[in-house]
Amino acid sequence: MNKWQLAPLLPLLLLTFFPLLSPSLSTDTITIGSPLSYPDTLVSSNNTFALGFFNTGNSSRWYLGIWYTITPHTVVWVANRKNPMPDPNGSLYINSDSPNLQLKTNSSDVLWHASSSSLVNPIAQLSEEGNFVLKDKNANNIAWQSFDNPTDTLLPGMPLGWISGQDLKYLTSWTDSDNPAPSNYTLKLDQTAWPEIIIWNGSKPIFRTGQLDGNKFSGSPKFNDYTEWTFEYVSNQTGEYIYYMPTSSSKLRLVLNHSTLQMYRFDDAETEQEWDTDWLVPDPNDPCDKYARCGQFGLCNLTSTNKCTCLKGFEATHVEDWDVNETTQGCTRQAELNCTSDGFLSISNVKLPDTTNTTVDRTIKQKECRKRCLKNCSCYAYSNMNEGRGCTMWMGDFTDIRKLDHGGFTLNYRVARSELHGTNAKKKTAVIATSVILGLLFLASVAYLVHKKFKQKAELLAYSERHSQASQESSQTMSMIRSEILEEGSRKGNAFNLPIVDVDVVLAATGNFALENKLGEGGFGTVFRGRLEGGERIAVKRLSYSSTQGLSEFKNEVILIAELQHINLVQLLGCCIAGEERMLIYEYMENKSLDTIIFDKSKSPQLDWPKRFEIIMGIARGILYLHQDSRLRIIHRDLKASNVLLDENMNPKISDFGIARIFGRHDNDSVTNRVVGTYGYMSPEYAMYGVFSIKSDVFSFGVLVLEIISGKKCSEIFAVEPKLNLLSYQAWTLWNDRNVLNLLDSSISKNSNDESEIIRCIQVGLLCAQDRPQDRPHMSEAILMLNSLNMILPLPKQPGYISDRFMDNMESSTSYMSHDTSITTLVPR
Repeated sequence: MNKWQLAPLLPLLLLTFFPLLSPSLSTDTITIGSPLSYPDTLVSSNNTFALGFFNTGNSSRWYLGIWYTITPHTVVWVANRKNPMPDPNGSLYINSDSPNLQLKTNSSDVLWHASSSSLVNPIAQLSEEGNFVLKDKNANNIAWQSFDNPTDTLLPGMPLGWISGQDLKYLTSWTDSDNPAPSNYTLKLDQTAWPEIIIWNGSKPIFRTGQLDGNKFSGSPKFNDYTEWTFEYVSNQTGEYIYYMPTSSSKLRLVLNHSTLQMYRFDDAETEQEWDTDWLVPDPNDPCDKYARCGQFGLCNLTSTNKCTCLKGFEATHVEDWDVNETTQGCTRQAELNCTSDGFLSISNVKLPDTTNTTVDRTIKQKECRKRCLKNCSCYAYSNMNEGRGCTMWMGDFTDIRKLDHGGFTLNYRVARSELHGTNAKKKTAVIATSVILGLLFLASVAYLVHKKFKQKAELLAYSERHSQASQESSQTMSMIRSEILEEGSRKGNAFNLPIVDVDVVLAATGNFALENKLGEGGFGTVFRGRLEGGERIAVKRLSYSSTQGLSEFKNEVILIAELQHINLVQLLGCCIAGEERMLIYEYMENKSLDTIIFDKSKSPQLDWPKRFEIIMGIARGILYLHQDSRLRIIHRDLKASNVLLDENMNPKISDFGIARIFGRHDNDSVTNRVVGTYGYMSPEYAMYGVFSIKSDVFSFGVLVLEIISGKKCSEIFAVEPKLNLLSYQAWTLWNDRNVLNLLDSSISKNSNDESEIIRCIQVGLLCAQDRPQDRPHMSEAILMLNSLNMILPLPKQPGYISDRFMDNMESSTSYMSHDTSITTLVPR
């Protein structure tokens, strides 16, 4: 299964076709006097497509349509999507009079027709490409074809855009899984300025590919980097349209499913015969895919912490909203334009803004384009396309800009003169005054710093003397451990390049592990804050001598996390080994761990619902990276609130990889006699039988979601029944009682606009925490369910949980800790 594994989530693609088990006509053509009636079907020459009558699910509506004959059967075109038949007792007729092709009921009501007055001897034929054509039997002239009348699916060779003398060809999503009637969601080729594909919800854009540059859409890597197709743009006397063709024997179909466009691929050579979802847009894992995510004059950049920044010369319109990641209000100018002395700043490799208010001249070059824009006070930006020729000018505010890793165009945008040359005179005066004051403060503090330096040096010297013997031994220990790490890293396919930090540097940074720098304790040991000589803040995790975790966990964390790079994973900066000391140096996280906030009634109001939802999504994206997108496929095995750290902006980062495991790309599960993790977060199959897989992390994520929503610990016992916890009592009981909003943390102010999102998150949490691993979704599916407000979610089954009886079923346990501490060894029956 590919990246998103959406097939089981999209029931409209897996329809039940009762006529498919019936005999079909051994032909691909109907003629005058030979109508097509249920249960017969037309079948294309090589048995790829069939045309006939079908109904959807358990509905009583019947339709004439085209579908793939392979299993699972998939509808790609519907004739009478607006006028269903009440039963299958209808026929498709062809005659010599206009309309030539008619779909009639038994009562002779015409539900759909296609016609042409130019046909003498009309026939209708289903081609091997899935195109149903009406033409003259004795000529090749096509009077009508289904390719010119698409529904929700774009097949290879099918045009999208303008055909000469015809209306615009575009896709329209089904209303729901049982109703192919057109919805408000459409996908069109837009040519307001330069061609681009846009998904619309009515008149509101949802997603843009960016402008077409040759045969590439400048703002959509999904389109450009896909190797399974070739993409063509045609602009000549036949029309202006796009189409695609496969580059291999795989079958492809591009489907508009409500607000998402999805590319499906079917490979006959694969063992699992099913449609794989190769990609979709907008991508739920890519915030910058969302239209106008950062508002006017805002730039969406995946490498930015909050994803949104203002263009240089602009600032956030409402700073307090940006603090909680609400950025759609965009940015405003720091200095007003005056038209006569303005200039332009440039930003390269971007998806150009929405072209709604643009003026285009395809003949002029960059120099002339700049001159025209500068003369027009309403021109706020310009760009040259097509190898420097072709001028696009934005008249007024602009929006939906995205920074790209490569490709895209250069946007030149208008700013006041004061923004062109750095600071103005007033700012320069302020800088000079500030510099003088800082200089005086620097001189005044030198004496204190020198004194402190001498004192600190004396303390370090004393420490070094006390540990001289250990330091001599540590050289041999360090060499041995480094060799082991290099060997293990090589065996697992990664290179060890993590800096080894000298113990003196760690001591100086933490003030010799001063008590006031202590951040907390865990199964590994104690964590201290520190500051390096250059000013960088760090967190040092120091393995205690009594720790239940040992050298293997230390090496495991060094090997794994040093290779992981993701915005929602904590960054490991280095490690230190000196004598018996083993330390890990991390980036410093301002707001400590998630559990210190959500379980503290005095601090939990800091996290309103939008921020909690952002935290849930951030954790989900981090887990997805571990399971699927990283070079190593990793199962964390100890996901819990205390292992999610929060930076200064409350963005979540997953930490503590001491007991994580590298998993094979094709492995389904594994068995161990050494059960590790935390009571309350462990899936039942793992805790009881030692069986673990990526679905074990999914279970932990489900528990974590319910904790974030409720503000209660998963192992918190309730008075109603002593052996029931958050999963087994509150969440599941309230869900069955249809009173699930009562699970919400009382510190969160209820907003009716958030209720559906909260309920959806609870439902996803319960789906992830189901008892059977095969019932739990993959993380890609969980992210899609959390993001897609229009998706119909499956109903959760009873969650898996372990009551206190769990301990009665164990033969032995050693080093078993409370719910806040990891279990290091627990042997199941």
